[in-house]
Amino acid sequence: MIFQHLFDNIHIITTGNNGQFPYTYCFYIDDHIKTIIDTPLDARFVDFFADRPVDLILNTHFHPDHSGCNYLFPQTTIRAHPQDIPALQSHEIFADFYGFKKFNAPPGIMSWFNWQPSHVSGTIADGDIIDLGTIQLEVLHTPGHTPGHCCFYWREKEVLFSGDIDLTAFGPWYGNDASDVDQTIASIEKVIEINPKVILSSHKGMIDTNVKKRLIKYLDRIYTSEKKILQALSNPLTLDELTRHKIIYTRWGKPESTFFFFEKVSLDVHLRRLLKLGLVKESSDKYQSLVIANDYRQGL
Repeated sequence: MIFQHLFDNIHIITTGNNGQFPYTYCFYIDDHIKTIIDTPLDARFVDFFADRPVDLILNTHFHPDHSGCNYLFPQTTIRAHPQDIPALQSHEIFADFYGFKKFNAPPGIMSWFNWQPSHVSGTIADGDIIDLGTIQLEVLHTPGHTPGHCCFYWREKEVLFSGDIDLTAFGPWYGNDASDVDQTIASIEKVIEINPKVILSSHKGMIDTNVKKRLIKYLDRIYTSEKKILQALSNPLTLDELTRHKIIYTRWGKPESTFFFFEKVSLDVHLRRLLKLGLVKESSDKYQSLVIANDYRQGL
């Protein structure tokens, strides 16, 4: 359990495991408007605020490791992007965004956490300025990971609260039916163009060295996976057959059925991009590359 001052009036919070999923790094801004950016799954999180006021919660997106304790702050104003709010409030829509029914998720795939609907008091939109007092946060709509994923930029100090543009070694995650690879690419490029000095990542914490280089490397993970998909599809494969190549999750843990599900959804989302670009064709439930993978030009 960590509640640690970083700089100025910003604190980093985690309930365990260095922010690695299913844990999360959340951030408390001790300004005139006392603000939390994201709430984790672990209900112990609320203990940090027994004697600390919380006026506002900003959710970067709807995923439960970023909104899981919202329900424990019933009197607090909560704001999120309109495209993610339905999945914060309805378990049925939450499940649809994940693609549980469409992709035949194994029974009880997410039963290990206590999903609770979140009240949402207000919305955020790209370009909004949220004035907390001494800190003004600019909302950056950065969809792809989820439709309503947002980052928050403190332009004066060039600090970006990046949510799940998280700079983990795994790379960008787009394992929901509601995810979009093209949007993910555009969102990361948007962050690269802003060129923040400091990133406060939900799963890596504070990053203040080689930030741009790390963002570019993070983006390149998408193109590395893309090339591997094209290589695998040199011969026609069904989506299930391609899934067993373990391109996205290179190491599958237990239960394997869970990793199979998220691998499959991620590949389906990526295949939508490749079909649109004309790099892959689909026929009789099989996919085949239309280019030689070694000749594939990154970012086509």
